[in-house]
Amino acid sequence: MEHEASFLSAFLGLIFVLGLIFLITYLFKRFGPSLITGTPGNTGKKEIVVLDAKAVDPKNRLVLIRCKNKEYLLLTGQSNVLIDSFVSTQNNTADHCEVCHVDV
Repeated sequence: MEHEASFLSAFLGLIFVLGLIFLITYLFKRFGPSLITGTPGNTGKKEIVVLDAKAVDPKNRLVLIRCKNKEYLLLTGQSNVLIDSFVSTQNNTADHCEVCHVDV
């Protein structure tokens, strides 16, 4: 009878620990990025949208982003170069962008 009780308590302890792990994982996925970066959570407006990204080589990639009504073609990796910026031809849902300039 003692072995059954100890097995049951060990099993319940395991379930409790696994439940805690899943709860912490869920909370971290939900609230973690804003806690790590120190930025407020997503307000619903996407100010900068990544339209496309293509690998050039293992260390560099071309990234097309849209901010306000401008699109920027960036080469990221070792050099971080702004290749081109141009006015977007599509209608954009983001009305404003507070971080429109690109530091290269």
